[in-house]
Amino acid sequence: MTVVMIYGFQGRFSGDSKYTWSHPDVGATHKCMLFLRQQSEAYDFEAALDECGRYGFTNIENMRGGKLQIDVLNTDLYRGFAGFYEEALSSGAALVYYPHKDAADGDAA
Repeated sequence: MTVVMIYGFQGRFSGDSKYTWSHPDVGATHKCMLFLRQQSEAYDFEAALDECGRYGFTNIENMRGGKLQIDVLNTDLYRGFAGFYEEALSSGAALVYYPHKDAADGDAA
């Protein structure tokens, strides 16, 4: 049974990505969500860590996981995640990072 699991984490972007994507600045640390296609609902943190590495993230902290509840993608709050779900189903994974400014720039993170 194919499912999409979501793994939340914080990590540093190393710049060493196996994918061409709109990534953050090298050395920046961000909170992220990895949408990962799996064959079971069991957490596979090892596979998730490997995929984070392919996206160029290192120093992974606070990884947690959960099964994506497909019906929430029809709500206003989560409709924007439908594309990441579709990408994970078709290509195996999708990653979202949450950009922020450093407190040193005068903005709260």
